[in-house]
This record gives sequence, structure tokens and C-alpha cells, in this order.
Amino acid sequence: MACLKVIALARSGYPRNSSEFLELVEWIKSRQRGDGSFPAVITDDYPESDSEWFYWELSKAAGTGLAILALLEAGENPNSKEIEEAAQFLLKNESKNYWTSTVYLYWEKTGLHKVNESPSIVATAYAVAALSRLGYNVSREWKWLRERLTRERLITPYLDNFFTGFLFPMPYRDMRAPYESIVLPLLFLREENMTLPNETLEFIASLFEETQYAGNATLRLSFKRVTNYTVKELEYSINGCEVREEWKGSGEKASIDLNPGPSKNSRVFLIISGEPLLLNESGFFKGNQRLYPHLPEDYIEFVGDFYAERSVLQFEDGRNYAIIEVPALDGSWNHDVYSTAMALMWLYLAGKKDNHTEEVLRFLELASSKNTMAFDGSAYALISLSLYSGEWENEQATVEKEQSSQHQLPLKLLAVFILGLLIGALVGVKIGMTKKKRS
Repeated sequence: MACLKVIALARSGYPRNSSEFLELVEWIKSRQRGDGSFPAVITDDYPESDSEWFYWELSKAAGTGLAILALLEAGENPNSKEIEEAAQFLLKNESKNYWTSTVYLYWEKTGLHKVNESPSIVATAYAVAALSRLGYNVSREWKWLRERLTRERLITPYLDNFFTGFLFPMPYRDMRAPYESIVLPLLFLREENMTLPNETLEFIASLFEETQYAGNATLRLSFKRVTNYTVKELEYSINGCEVREEWKGSGEKASIDLNPGPSKNSRVFLIISGEPLLLNESGFFKGNQRLYPHLPEDYIEFVGDFYAERSVLQFEDGRNYAIIEVPALDGSWNHDVYSTAMALMWLYLAGKKDNHTEEVLRFLELASSKNTMAFDGSAYALISLSLYSGEWENEQATVEKEQSSQHQLPLKLLAVFILGLLIGALVGVKIGMTKKKRS
């Protein structure tokens, strides 16, 4: 979290020489381990669909790459002891052309178990971004990574998952899909002139465009059987309740296209019918995505069908009555800071900007801690705001990249190698990476 804060603050123009900022930097340095690594971070965390067990991945390579990027953004010398040792950890722990994550499995009957080390696109993205900024040649590693930046790997498991697929994006702090974990290193890779797959960018951007709380929405009603119904749009003010509009009809289903727009007063829809509503099929929708009136902070207890009941209040008194609150179309995603920041970063990568951009930026600027469930939501929000204000680009730290040939060794390893030759000892030098030539 400290690394994310440093990056967010530095790229937002926060003074890098302030005492608070320097304390964060020193704390990051204090977390480095003897092997040069930094603590592991989550790289892929979501429950498998239709199963009784959960799995997630943690990666020291990802945490180390993130720490290097944070220290460089803080203005740390790329030749500093901490950065050199961190880079060497990445070089020594590369597997072929990628880096790995440790996979953990949890099942209520057996508990938590470490499963294996698995190739990780998120860990590789962080490592490639960090080493590229330091001047290493990562062309082979980037080729491996780019070939795997597909929607099948980044987002399909999330959308097909019973626990997460009903809400996109997922605001809950303990659920992270690959597309979420990888977006930050992708921003850095973009600065290294690495072209991201356009098909993937377009697909993920389209999902965010379809699920934004902006523009039009559809009120869908599904009754238990064919019935006569009346729908009233009610607005409450200090002067009482006013019926803004009314619809009547007959059938098993009804669909009303609306543009709720902003309102100073509270609005609800009252449905009067001879048959009860099917709660999971009724409510406000945008495409196939249900829109919720408030940040769904307790959704985890009502996943799948059950959570729909939280947005529809139904009772019976001779006839069937239901009240559906109008969701605020405030430009956000799920009325949530983290979800909104995540969407903005992906839309930025895809080069998307529309009429709602100013609206969504205003949501982030005015949001409070009550508008997020994720521990790192505020940091991602700051990054998103800096992207659209131009500060992200303007505040990028300058990193001097040493001139190197394709097969040049890091200086410390080269010195050891020469010393070994002088004393007649055989020194095995593993070259995991090479440095780029200065253009």
C-alpha cells in the first residue's frame, strides 16, 4: 500500500521532499529483505465459479517490481543499493521469460494450503515495467506477456463467476481479478513505448462503457404471472409527494426506458399489481447489468439472486406493492471510488473519453471515505485524476538509463567474474536480463 501511495502522490505533484513523503519512502526501504525482494502482493484473487473453494496468488516478484517503480518515482537513484538489490532479485528469479506467483488454495474442509508456483502475467508485468525503466532489455519477456494480455486471461473468469459476475466492476476489497491487478504496471509499460493489444483494450473498455452509472437506464419488471399493473414515479420534497409520471399496462413483463438524470429530491418508483414481482429479474438495468441505488457495501452476504432483494422493497396489502429506488446516475461505477478509478484507468489506456468524463472526475473529487470499500481506493483515485489532468505525464520522474550492450553484465557481477578469473576459480554467472542501448 505504501508503494501505491508513493506513486499516486508523486505523480499528482505532491512535494517529493516533504517529511511525510520521505517517511513513506524510508518505510518502503525498511521492508526489503536480505535477498533483495520486497513483500509479496496479490496478483490474482477471486473464487472459482461454482465451487466450494477459493484460490488466490501472491508474488514477491510483483511486490519487488512495484517497490522499484515506487522508489524511482520518489526520485531514488537507480544505482542505489536498494534498487540494485531488488533488480538482482528479479533477474535471479526469472523463469524462462516470465515471473511467477505462489498459488494458495482454501477449502473449508481442509483449510489453507500452498499449491504451487504458477506463471503470472501480473508479476511479469511489474517485473518488465521495473526492469525496462532501469534500462534492461526485456523484449523477450514483453513478447511473452503481450501474447497473454487477452480477455480470456484478464476478465473472462471474473464474468463467468457466480460470486462476482453479477456486479461489475467488483468494489469489494478482498476480490481482485487479473484485469484489476495489472492495470497499474500497464500504465508504466505504456510509458516504455510498449504497445498494448488493441482488441483487449477495446473489449474491457466496452464493459466499462456499458456499466457506467450515466445516461439512460431501463426499469424492468417481471411478475409471477400475467397481471395488470400501474407504475408511478414519485418525487419527495419538503412540500410532500408528487407523481411525476404514470404508466399502466398488462402482462408478465414490462420494460420502461428512462433518463433519470440528477435530482435534488428523493425519487422512487411505486409498482401496484395483482401479482408479486420476481425480485431477481426486476429493477433498474443498463444492458444486462443491474444498477444499485447505493454503494453495495454489504453485498457479499447477498451474492447472486439474494442481493437483488436489497434493491426492491415488496409488500402485500390486498394488492401487491413494490418500491424501487432510483439509482443516482452520477457518472460513477457502483457509486464506488475504487471501481470508478479502475474504470478510468482502463478507459485512459484505451484512449476513450466521452461526454461523461467531467461528470465522473467530479464524482472522484467530491467522494469521501464512505464511498469506497477498498483499502487502496483513494490511491487509485488520485492516480486516475492525475491521468486526466496531465499531471501523471508531467510529474514522471526522470530515470537515467546507463548505456549498455546487449550482453553487458551488471557491474557488480562483472567484477566478481573478473576476480574469479584472476584467482583461477570458476564463477557461474547467470545472465537473466541484458540492458538496452541508450537511444
